[in-house]
Amino acid sequence: WHKSETFLGHEFSYDVEGQRHYVTPPPGNVHSEQFLMLAGSTDGYRVRCEVSVNSQQYMDYLDILVKPYWAPRAASRFLELVRNGYYDGVAFNRVVPNFLTQFGIAKDFLTRTRERELTLWDDFPKGVKFEPGTMSFAGSGHDSRTTEIFIVMPGATQQQLDKFGENTWETPFAVIEGDVEKSALKKIYSGYGDMPPYGRGPDSNRIYDVDGYTRYLPKNFPKLDYIDRCYVVNEVG
Repeated sequence: WHKSETFLGHEFSYDVEGQRHYVTPPPGNVHSEQFLMLAGSTDGYRVRCEVSVNSQQYMDYLDILVKPYWAPRAASRFLELVRNGYYDGVAFNRVVPNFLTQFGIAKDFLTRTRERELTLWDDFPKGVKFEPGTMSFAGSGHDSRTTEIFIVMPGATQQQLDKFGENTWETPFAVIEGDVEKSALKKIYSGYGDMPPYGRGPDSNRIYDVDGYTRYLPKNFPKLDYIDRCYVVNEVG
């Protein structure tokens, strides 16, 4: 998935086994945006995140299947951030069993400060239901998404699953592949509980401060697990 500067009415071409094909995207939406997805016969884009688990005792991984047709804006933004190495070194700062795991505040102060200002319009809902392993951008209001993402945890009640998506910014764009119950998701340290005011876990606003990763997290929450790196699987040599 690649974003390019263009205008309504542009025609695109692509090559498949030596045959040149031409396609014109459908009419633009209310924001004058057009989305053209050429995914071939694949289910989506595969991303692997190598992560620490059990409070940094071991390394494991999360295999993610990104589905652009579920939420084009969210999917393209996530892939862009992955390709830029944004999530490398990021903490799993909100881990609540039977609810969600959240991450997405960059380790580098200047990077997280810059990207925090780039908000993403909400996607138009496609009716995709939330289930354990579903991924969505987090937000705080209409058109508020930036870089933070949550993953629905195994054990979430049906009542909670039905509540996900009630907010306009909560739109599934990817899933954890494989058996979520046996994945690294359940091994990520969760002992600090939810964020304030719901619990005593890390405060997201403090992580954004200049000393978020250099002092605040290591001093107050030394057992957190982290992402080592994320990459698009078929783009790694």
